[in-house]
Amino acid sequence: MDIKLYEFGSSRSLRCQWLLKELNLPYESVEDRSLFRSDELKKIHPLGKMPAAVIDGKPLFESSAICTFIAEQTKHIDLIAKQGTWSRAQHDQWVCFNLSELEAWLWSSAVNTFILPESERLAECIPQNEKMFKKGALVIDEYLSDHNYFIENRFTVTDIIIGYTLNWARKKSLTEDFPSISAYLKRLFAREHCVLTQG
Repeated sequence: MDIKLYEFGSSRSLRCQWLLKELNLPYESVEDRSLFRSDELKKIHPLGKMPAAVIDGKPLFESSAICTFIAEQTKHIDLIAKQGTWSRAQHDQWVCFNLSELEAWLWSSAVNTFILPESERLAECIPQNEKMFKKGALVIDEYLSDHNYFIENRFTVTDIIIGYTLNWARKKSLTEDFPSISAYLKRLFAREHCVLTQG
């Protein structure tokens, strides 16, 4: 594949970086903050956000979609459950759960902490966001209490997608009451190609 990745710092771009390292795939990196919301980037991502990718000349956005597609196309290293299998349905299930029940609340807090202009922020939503995140995190913690990884009990792209979110939450001190999540993150940190920051 010919991959051009528009990426930025510790954003969700890290998911794509990590997957590409695990698969040992070369890619062209474009990291330029001035491209945010630019006409160039909007040709790939309608909102002009990163990460976004051009793969074999075709645009694709949203980190989970980018990672899932690349993993599926790469046959020499098996990092995704096969299409049409129950395991693949579980991949879709956990990725959707991650985005709707975990990451959405973290993003809402971020938007109302430093992304929107101060006059537009709704600080009062943050405690509720944290409460809702923890409801989803409890589900994850219980699942991980007897699973080392999410799919087929082996490391897959699903772990890259969800691991990024859980580490984001850890940095916000939202995972301290979830021992299975903490143990899971330690397993991810120990991987050779893990790009998640532990600070």
